[in-house]
Amino acid sequence: MEPKHIEVRAVVRMEMLDRVIHCLKEAGVSCLLVTKVQVIGSDVDPDAVKFSSEAGSSFAQNALVQFACAGERCEMFGELIANVARTGRMGDGHVSFHPVYDVIQINTGERCLEEPG
Repeated sequence: MEPKHIEVRAVVRMEMLDRVIHCLKEAGVSCLLVTKVQVIGSDVDPDAVKFSSEAGSSFAQNALVQFACAGERCEMFGELIANVARTGRMGDGHVSFHPVYDVIQINTGERCLEEPG
């Protein structure tokens, strides 16, 4: 089965979130999911690091932005996010792409995604 759409996932700095959301809305993304996330590991900006005694490690507070789009538009959205969210410092984040085969609207049971094209 071929994916109908692509889900774009971007982890960005909290201070860049408003810029990313504004640009995506201007580019035609109508629905976004935004979640606060804690990034742990070597990609954490040393200037933004916090320590969690519960987790026993250092982390940075970032945002995860997710949305689905037609496959032919995912590269454009990825480049847009990367350009808008880039500060040039470690910990700027990343953009990844994931196949979406279908989406079902819970309240109606209807399938939400139209064929790309």
